[in-house]
Amino acid sequence: MELFLIVLRNVAIALAILYAIIVIIDVAFVSSFCSILAHHDHDLFMILVNKKDACIKLVELLAEKGIRAKRKKVDALTNFDIKRIEHQNGEEAKVAREELAFLVDYFLNLCRESKEVKSLDSFTLVESNLDELDTLYANHVVMYNADVLGFNFWITFYPTRFIYKIFKFKKKNIISYILNLT
Repeated sequence: MELFLIVLRNVAIALAILYAIIVIIDVAFVSSFCSILAHHDHDLFMILVNKKDACIKLVELLAEKGIRAKRKKVDALTNFDIKRIEHQNGEEAKVAREELAFLVDYFLNLCRESKEVKSLDSFTLVESNLDELDTLYANHVVMYNADVLGFNFWITFYPTRFIYKIFKFKKKNIISYILNLT
């Protein structure tokens, strides 16, 4: 009986140590993903800020050539609160990204429809810049989504998920993005 208790105690200690190791590994992964996602947030934010700036240049080119854009669209771009996309997670950020993409497409198409604007070297430069930003954004979205999946896995990992529930960690949403190939 005494041998059984010693073996049981050693098994319990081994299981406790194993659980502690799993917790340490899990916390290391989650903290790593948190750091990586913060970098992705910043990178995606900077790309979107550059897209907004390029779109404003399109509006200036249209104004230079006397082409009138819809006032509502110009106001929407001018008053676009860039802070809404400072962090990529959440419904508000999703709506803001879609709004910015719609505005960029609107002004880009308006410029492409005008022969006067389309022939400008400055338009070609802005258009090329927007194409590069789209490609860069798509690549960053893929990396962000992969890291979100990893983060979501580790905060729901069975032996330690209750720890993250206590600290109110929530799953992050992936970003859906369709590359505009027009």
